[in-house]
Amino acid sequence: MREARSRLAVLGDPLTFTRSPELHRAGLEALGLPGSSIALCTSPEELPGRMRSLDQQGFRGVNLTHPLKECVLPLLARVSPAARTARSVNTVGFEPDGWWGDTTDGPGLIDWLGSLGRPPERETAVLLGAGGAARSLALALASAGARGLAASARDPSGAAARWSDLPMAEIVPWRSRTERSWLARASLVIHATPRPAAEVAPPLSSIPRSALLLDLSYAEAPTPWVLAARAEGREAYDGLGLLVFQARRSLALWYAGPVPLDPLARAVGWPR
Repeated sequence: MREARSRLAVLGDPLTFTRSPELHRAGLEALGLPGSSIALCTSPEELPGRMRSLDQQGFRGVNLTHPLKECVLPLLARVSPAARTARSVNTVGFEPDGWWGDTTDGPGLIDWLGSLGRPPERETAVLLGAGGAARSLALALASAGARGLAASARDPSGAAARWSDLPMAEIVPWRSRTERSWLARASLVIHATPRPAAEVAPPLSSIPRSALLLDLSYAEAPTPWVLAARAEGREAYDGLGLLVFQARRSLALWYAGPVPLDPLARAVGWPR
């Protein structure tokens, strides 16, 4: 039966380091489902064939990471309103009547903030980056009633056009006076670019010490930007936390039920 499928995968390019299969397996075990999960390096050109093959092999679904979250949209029979608005899909399910897509990145962020005791409606957030990942998170923060919201873009005019349907988020030029003004009053700063935060993020001195710093990147250890912030006594986390919460939401979509948090967190050593 299709409902009994418990084979999962994560697709992206590159996939030099990913903890998603471990989270998938931990979630399946917690649900009492025998299953497996694999990571498959997949380019945008390879995506249609890869997904057809996995569907034919009996996979339940896949998580998607960079650079597949937007280019998958034309392949899907159904897309959730949130994913359609974000133009970003990170969770795909294979069903007999067609593939469906959703995004758990934004809801995962809200769950993560809740676990840290940070109600989003109290946050003034600055996103460093204005790509698909930033857009998904901005949409979730805006929907949750964030007090203020800005995204810093290297191409502000292009980003403003792509974000025109999200008027609650102000697009500011990268390393501009306007960005500095937002950072000076930020309570939440999220690094959401593909480049290492330690190379591109603004100086920590430009951000209030009380601000929560989140780096969407993650590796075997916390990222250098996170470690530098912690060395100053700041609250900072890498993207492993977001991965845990978005994976939990993906599993709940695939298997239509709640998934406990603790087994997933233990599987990857979060929090750290």
